Amino acid sequence: MTDATAHALSLWYEKPDAPSVEVKKAQSWGTYLPLGGVARFVAECEHRGITKVQGIAQAVSGWLADHPSPARRLISQPVRRILVAIQKGGVGKSFVSAGLAQAFAELGLRTLLVDYDPQGHLTRRLGQSLIPMDSGASLLEHMLGKGRKHIRRSLSILPQERFGGRLHLLPACHDAFLFDAVMSSMRTGREESLARALEPVEKDYDVIVLDGPPSLGLAMDIAMHYAQRREGELSERSGVLMPVWADTPSFEAYDLFNTQREQLQTMTRVTVDELGFVINTYDGRRGASVQKKKEEWEERANPGVLQVFGDLKEQRDATDRRIPLLEWAPDCELSVGLRSMARELAV
Repeated sequence: MTDATAHALSLWYEKPDAPSVEVKKAQSWGTYLPLGGVARFVAECEHRGITKVQGIAQAVSGWLADHPSPARRLISQPVRRILVAIQKGGVGKSFVSAGLAQAFAELGLRTLLVDYDPQGHLTRRLGQSLIPMDSGASLLEHMLGKGRKHIRRSLSILPQERFGGRLHLLPACHDAFLFDAVMSSMRTGREESLARALEPVEKDYDVIVLDGPPSLGLAMDIAMHYAQRREGELSERSGVLMPVWADTPSFEAYDLFNTQREQLQTMTRVTVDELGFVINTYDGRRGASVQKKKEEWEERANPGVLQVFGDLKEQRDATDRRIPLLEWAPDCELSVGLRSMARELAV
């Protein structure tokens, strides 16, 4: 990044008539420059009578025009795997999981949404039925090698036209309440059990979104292991996305979750990337404390905050009616934010 930016600026200095670039709503980013590079750039912007944002935009835009991205990845990438999780209930894991999957499908991506929470809130909010107990079709039964049907037969296709048949759901089953007790008895291969269960259908999708479990047990370890960066995979392409509130318990919950993630990485020698935070149900009218906590989340650079969702009624209305949010209120602020986040994560 530093070399590319320095090269872009060297070319820009040779083009005093570089065309203006639209910078409204542009996202910020940062990099280092060689010694003296910043002072020279600032002086040149003042000489040209433009802002520093406009100057760097002109330089980078010109460089990208001369160095376009390859038409395809130099290294083929596995299916993108996003685990939505945190050690705190009620922060909106199901809302973020469901909404993000809907937005991916709208973008044209073949998307599998996995309800990995035994409570099944996500399954119900999308108007679908849970998988019956002892049916030989649940995710847990497939993870244990006891599935009696191909896992593809357990999937539901969301019928809304806007998703184009691209959004599939693997519903929850109440047998997942027994997850930790059952999986603790598995002597070998426990970490790979979720990958093995989903492997028969992975190739059918561009992205898989998992609505994480509500606690930091074996289920979470296995889910994080599934979302690990695979060999040859680009960093921060798969990983964990963390919904939080602008409150102290969310910071404590993240610390617990991050401790488990770091322990998993150390013990199993994998890398589980953090994709970012999502501040949910934010309402600045609740006081200065809430506003301050939001600012504290936003001050974190790595991982950063990808989106802030307000405490808006459309989320509750869609849930009560068991209709996907992007179908119920496609133009609301929440839907717009979900689409923006999906585009950022799909890059």
